[in-house]
Amino acid sequence: MDYLLKLLNGNFVDQVTRLPNESFFNTVYSMLSNSSSTFFVITLDLDFDSLAEDEINFVIARAASVIKHSVRIPKDFVCRSGQKRFSIILHGINEITAKQIANRIKESLDYLLLNYKDKNIKIDTKIKIEKLGGAIGE
Repeated sequence: MDYLLKLLNGNFVDQVTRLPNESFFNTVYSMLSNSSSTFFVITLDLDFDSLAEDEINFVIARAASVIKHSVRIPKDFVCRSGQKRFSIILHGINEITAKQIANRIKESLDYLLLNYKDKNIKIDTKIKIEKLGGAIGE
């Protein structure tokens, strides 16, 4: 339960996106791996041409907004799990639905064209879907 207190106190909150951060994700991930319930984790790796920190933060904040509006909050957890990575923890769905959600988010991000100052930024998204927990043979 310590992880919930850290989340509520802001220790597990990413400052750019206001989402749970990588430390929170890693803590929850290890617990879900041993759960008897089935979870799916969608990992979204974003690739875009930006080197400046303010530009990266701009793109990450916009991507986070798109992702948050594509899931069932509060049932699903969206976390920033790396500099240009997001992880979404899904519960109560099957693998087909997880793939549909992942593809919908990927399409939304890949078609997004952002303008930062005088620069157009396009995102290329790589996705990975992983099953966690569940009964053996499930």
